[in-house]
Amino acid sequence: MKQFYSPSCNENYGYVWVWKSFLDKKIKFDLQVGVWNYDRSVLQGERRWYDSLSQEFWGNGADSVDDCTSGDGTLNIADEPGGYSARTSKRC
Repeated sequence: MKQFYSPSCNENYGYVWVWKSFLDKKIKFDLQVGVWNYDRSVLQGERRWYDSLSQEFWGNGADSVDDCTSGDGTLNIADEPGGYSARTSKRC
């Protein structure tokens, strides 16, 4: 899980990279990625994928450059309670 800033777009992006050792198990998963905005208490630039076996995921651009933010991602596996969440350190 990472957060990136694009100077050309003036936006923040959430990014998730799923470990190959997990992907080798061929377990399909749902994934959500975005930018958590602490100032607005909302997930921005959110994107979702379902039944995925992919490795790399980018959220949409978030108009949050002037706010305190973190990259935010959650991976869910069918028939498993809860999910696996990650959030980067807060950047202001």
